Amino acid sequence: MDYFGEDIETIHGKKWNWKNFKSTKDYPVSNNLLEWVIGQERALNECYLCLEEWVHKLKNLKEEKWYEAWKDPDKEKPQITKTAPPGPYLLLLGDPGTGKSLIGRALSVHLTDLYKKKDIELQDVVCWQNEVIPSEPKISCHPAGEGKKILLKQKLKEAKKLFLQRIGVKAIIYLMIIVASIFMFAGFYYLYQEKVSWDTNAMTAYGEPIQTVHNGDFSKFMIDAFVSIGSITFLPAGMMLMFLILVTVLGRFGVLGSAKGIGGAKATKVPKYIVDNSRKVAPFIDATGHGSAQLFGSIAWDPLQTGGLGTPEHQRVSAGDVHRAHGGILYIDEIKNMKPDEAITLLTVLEDGQLPITMRSRWSSAGGTAAMAVATEPVPCMCFLVGAGNFDSIGQVHPALMDRIYGYGKVVRMNNDMPNTVENRRKYVQFIAQEVSRFWLIPFSREACEEMIDKGRRRSNKKDALSTKFRPMISLVKTAATLAMSEGLELVERRHVREAIDKHCKTIQKQILEHQMSERGKLLEISPEGARLGQIYGVAVVKDPYSGEMTGNVLAVKGFLEKRNKRCDNSLQGYYKVTGIAKEGKEQFIADSVAKVRSVILQKYGVDIAQEFFTHIDFAQAYRVDGPSAGVTMTILLCSLIEGKHIRQDVAVTGEINVSVDDVVPVTAVGGLHEKIRAAEMWGFKKVIVPAKNYKHSIDPRDYKIKVIPGETLDDYLRESLVDS
Repeated sequence: MDYFGEDIETIHGKKWNWKNFKSTKDYPVSNNLLEWVIGQERALNECYLCLEEWVHKLKNLKEEKWYEAWKDPDKEKPQITKTAPPGPYLLLLGDPGTGKSLIGRALSVHLTDLYKKKDIELQDVVCWQNEVIPSEPKISCHPAGEGKKILLKQKLKEAKKLFLQRIGVKAIIYLMIIVASIFMFAGFYYLYQEKVSWDTNAMTAYGEPIQTVHNGDFSKFMIDAFVSIGSITFLPAGMMLMFLILVTVLGRFGVLGSAKGIGGAKATKVPKYIVDNSRKVAPFIDATGHGSAQLFGSIAWDPLQTGGLGTPEHQRVSAGDVHRAHGGILYIDEIKNMKPDEAITLLTVLEDGQLPITMRSRWSSAGGTAAMAVATEPVPCMCFLVGAGNFDSIGQVHPALMDRIYGYGKVVRMNNDMPNTVENRRKYVQFIAQEVSRFWLIPFSREACEEMIDKGRRRSNKKDALSTKFRPMISLVKTAATLAMSEGLELVERRHVREAIDKHCKTIQKQILEHQMSERGKLLEISPEGARLGQIYGVAVVKDPYSGEMTGNVLAVKGFLEKRNKRCDNSLQGYYKVTGIAKEGKEQFIADSVAKVRSVILQKYGVDIAQEFFTHIDFAQAYRVDGPSAGVTMTILLCSLIEGKHIRQDVAVTGEINVSVDDVVPVTAVGGLHEKIRAAEMWGFKKVIVPAKNYKHSIDPRDYKIKVIPGETLDDYLRESLVDS
């Protein structure tokens, strides 16, 4: 098979020879994430179309000067009736691993390039204090990068004001210290003069000696002098000093002028920078699994707020994902899991393009806190919504939200596979080179790349397709490279990829199923040798009900068929029993097969196995076998018994039997062919017969050591499985 063609291709300015390349070393990996998306051309085209519409909308808003009303925080904001038109939005639906989140991230890069070409500016959002109504902070919007300048200007302004205040306060403190010192000095000086007067026994104003007036009691004389002098010197000085100590202590504990609130923030009038687009790159916000507070913003609660000592209201405002994604991508994976109230609020965002920030809590009763009374002006949140989910999301997304997406956007199906062409096989080499570059691995050899492509083909369950579920393939790339590096090699070889596939990169469901089949296989009586009458081997799958993982299983089917008048008289009716199959439940596919087998035998041989024979088919050592693929197995078994021909025991079969048309009994396609063939191969069968449609659509014989034979009709199956007695 020619995997990669023979031409020389120029990739990102570098020539790459697809005919002679030996490994992925030096493969030119692009830095553009959009080029990393493989096999989703239709989804990308729809995304590009939506982005063109989005940019056209922003361009018209710019021409209408829609943001002019948001520049001044004191101006009235646009009313709801004057908001921007809604849309477009995008909902990507597909299986996990098909590249939904990668597309979301890549679109933000593409959007940045479109903004530069169309001269569209992103916006910064600043929250200001409302001096009139503090519980209603004001909002302003500015071109990207201006928000930081405004914040710096306001910080310098407040710093200058605080500096002058501190200078003034310090001047007053020093002046009070000087005055208090003068009073203290004066007090001690006057006391000293009183002592000198006592020592000299100076005369009082009444002409009497001091010592005589005080009866020679020096202590009483000094106490009286201290009281009289202290009231006009020491007392004022002490009051000044106590006041200074009180101010110092309170200031040190942050009670006066510098109270600290949540996060250590100081009480300040400086505005808060709540949306930063200074990098001028279209934001990509992954809001998967976020609650209301994270999605739509919130007001932080401060325990000191009730007393007026905490952080100001505008400093406690936190923007939500929808606000931070303003002008960019808001990505929500598993959008079906959004709560109804969150979906309704998201509707407001999508319709109005603006949403006030108020307190939102994960609990229904947040308590009567001061934060609940705070609500900002409307904050712009025109975001390009990219939702994602599995196909079951169609019926589980909130109906009103789904209606908005249908009305203003697009719902896109992600591809599970892509055509198995030379171009797409080259894309697989690109994918391998990208992952090698991303995880710093060693290059893959050409043969290892071919094995990865074969694995991608088998995962698609189609011969002419390649799987686009690349996330499980990433594990193969990493594991194979690690195996090669542990051996000290410079290239990953084919055997490393095969070892990773067969031994290391199976899901836990697959491991459990294979372990169960392995343990059960020790008890099974399966011997693929010779030829026997009344026994045939069919292949089936065992499926995990939650993950969909499958593994193959071999069934030994035995039969008994006897004419009713051989042992009894003709008055006794026959019967038709099938044991070992599912008999309960809403979906019993095998019940239809059992009925069709009776009709096919009647059409082919003209006998009714339920009336003219005693018929018993037993799925030996099996329990609750179900599915249409056992139909051809039971039919071949009955044909061998009726014709008396032995069945080759080294042949396993699968296929859905159908009622004959024009004497031809068709055998139609069934599922899980790869797992069934691998199970037959593991048990040592030489041949496995499969429906021709399956063979044409999804089977490449080179994938198996066992011989795979297509069968279109029942006669084709009988020809390969029956031998003469």
